[in-house]
Amino acid sequence: MTIRILHTADLHLGTPLRNFGEIARERQRDFLKTFDRIVNLAIKREVDCLVVAGDLFDATEVDSETVGRVQDGFGRLEGRGIRVVLIPGTHDNVVPAESVYNRHGFPGAAILREPVMGEPLRMDIRGTAVWFYGFAYRSDRSAEALESMRRREGAGIHIGLLHGSLKGSPEWEIRGKDIPFTAADLVALGLDYIALGHYHNSACLEDGGRIVACYPGSPEGKKFGENGPRHALVVEVGEGEVGVEKVPVQTRVVDELTVDASLFPEPGALEAELSRLASPDLIARVRLCGTVEEPVDAANLGGRLQGKFAWLDLVDETDLYHSDHVKHLEREDSIRGLFIRKVHDRFVRAESDAERELCQEALKLVMGRFGRGGGI
Repeated sequence: MTIRILHTADLHLGTPLRNFGEIARERQRDFLKTFDRIVNLAIKREVDCLVVAGDLFDATEVDSETVGRVQDGFGRLEGRGIRVVLIPGTHDNVVPAESVYNRHGFPGAAILREPVMGEPLRMDIRGTAVWFYGFAYRSDRSAEALESMRRREGAGIHIGLLHGSLKGSPEWEIRGKDIPFTAADLVALGLDYIALGHYHNSACLEDGGRIVACYPGSPEGKKFGENGPRHALVVEVGEGEVGVEKVPVQTRVVDELTVDASLFPEPGALEAELSRLASPDLIARVRLCGTVEEPVDAANLGGRLQGKFAWLDLVDETDLYHSDHVKHLEREDSIRGLFIRKVHDRFVRAESDAERELCQEALKLVMGRFGRGGGI
């Protein structure tokens, strides 16, 4: 006998997303749309249970609209006979009295909110006993909480929920409020599957070829670095057997691209290439690199392209300093030539990368003014 769960975590509903500038409010709506997509996916795939492994919300205090959206989604699942099991995370913890889980009810959802596991939560799903293990971490009370998740006696399927940090992972620096563990620690718990949360990129931990636990990653990119498609996991769990399917659920893709501007020297060619890469659902940070013969007017180029992306952060990392054109101009008996020679002298004498970068930026700025017919 197997059951099917939909595993998600780190939705961070209500996050301010100020790092996305003028589309911050629109991005907040994207996150709510992605929550709706997860609910719809659970219904479409006829899962038995939706499991949320922490940080459903971005903070302990949450606006009423967001709370209502979640209550509605859980209500829709309850109406289809789909159970919801969740644990609070680090962002939406239950410590303060004003915590969203202390102030609001979420009918249809079982919230594992004790600081240490007592008895696991039992649900009977299609004639099978399913046991859920999890806790809401509190630094002052949860010292033995991980150990308390060891498998209890009882026939059926045993599933854990854990919001914590895998030791040795390059993705995350472990902080005081995190729960550190190793893959061996999870294996020792003896559970059939552990639904992890906290890390924002997906990963599965295996033991002897068997999947022990997975991070689904954040289902919507919260910042650059959470790039590309984002997923929820459809997990088939039996006694000692696990199958995992990654299903894309994001509303928009966040991505970082690098374009060698030196490959597009003709007028309009660079803009055409960036237009080719654009999509109205793409939030992009595009880094321009390469040695160019003329300065790139990144502000103007970004303005012309902005409407072709959902949002564009254009970063000019091109190298004008080493171009043949600048080397030629350096020999001019002119104000421009004098300026380039002074920049060259300062660059040679620079004592840090930051100072050398400042020289290059000054050269781009002034050469751009010359190129546009301005003065200095």
